[in-house]
Amino acid sequence: MDIHGKITQLRKERGWSLSKLAKEAGIPQTTVYNWFNEKHFTPSRDKIEDLCAAFGISVAVFYSDVDLDRLTEEELKLLEVFRTLPNKKQAIAIELLKTLAE
Repeated sequence: MDIHGKITQLRKERGWSLSKLAKEAGIPQTTVYNWFNEKHFTPSRDKIEDLCAAFGISVAVFYSDVDLDRLTEEELKLLEVFRTLPNKKQAIAIELLKTLAE
């Protein structure tokens, strides 16, 4: 399942509209709608964390059934390198990537 599919599944399980999801997660409605309209933007890591908090799940649970076959070659390489890092350096890498994504 891809990220958009996972968000849709979790939202529908709770009976939430897109606007309710935005309100619960503290995310602007336009941002949430842009994930599902023709722009089909992908949520940033911090927005995924906001969504997980709203859904009452961990980020690990959110990604637990994301289809790895849909990851790009670059994303897979990134995961391989990330897994070789000690926990402290993983945290630093996450913060660095968040900064770069802004």
